[in-house]
Amino acid sequence: MPPVAQGAYRRYALVYDLVWRAAPYHRFVDLCLEAAAAQGTGVRRVLVAACGTGSAAVELAGRGYEVTAFDLSPEMLAMAATKRWPGERPPRLVVGDLRAVPFAGGWADLVLVLNASMNYLLEPAEVVAALAHLARTAAPGGTVVVEPLSPRFVHEGWEPGRHVEREGLRLDASYELEGDLVVERLRWSLGGVEEAETYRQRLYGDAELTELLAAAGLELAERRPMWPAIPDQPARGRTLWVARPPG
Repeated sequence: MPPVAQGAYRRYALVYDLVWRAAPYHRFVDLCLEAAAAQGTGVRRVLVAACGTGSAAVELAGRGYEVTAFDLSPEMLAMAATKRWPGERPPRLVVGDLRAVPFAGGWADLVLVLNASMNYLLEPAEVVAALAHLARTAAPGGTVVVEPLSPRFVHEGWEPGRHVEREGLRLDASYELEGDLVVERLRWSLGGVEEAETYRQRLYGDAELTELLAAAGLELAERRPMWPAIPDQPARGRTLWVARPPG
């Protein structure tokens, strides 16, 4: 297993769902399933990579899909494990790294990497390795959907800061650009716990990401804008990249 990446949320896991409680994960899942259907993929098994606290996995399980989800952060997975999972088959939750996906090949009809998780890989070679692993896990005729953070988001959906105050949580976040990096600085307090955390993500432009997909053996099928299908402001500038594995 490669060394733990700096982007793996730890203490932030305690408040992550409070911060993003209103995020429309049901619509995220709708768009991903629509993308798979457009590629002719019949979906029964779904792999949710970098699943965080499991919101997308919960939504998929509630719709009757067989779901496996993994994340680099044991703390985020611990929060996912506390949730009420709908459906007859609760998903498997596994600690795993995008750069070394811990599953056999050909398992999933649909592979998802949402919420700019890929951008925590700061080197292009890491992105290629991750995409190649995800392509390997996709079944023949499967679909891989990646939602990366691109420079387009900075121009269309960018908010330089965020303040949240609810249910005892107080959080202030700032986002700064340092070249092709987005630096996220968080200060939050909840129940007497106070934390200051910094995370970095790398912006990958359309041309570069297209090359990285090809280098990983994935064929780009289409790009699906998330806005206005999801009318919330944070969806502006965000796009689902829909790809097909070899064969």
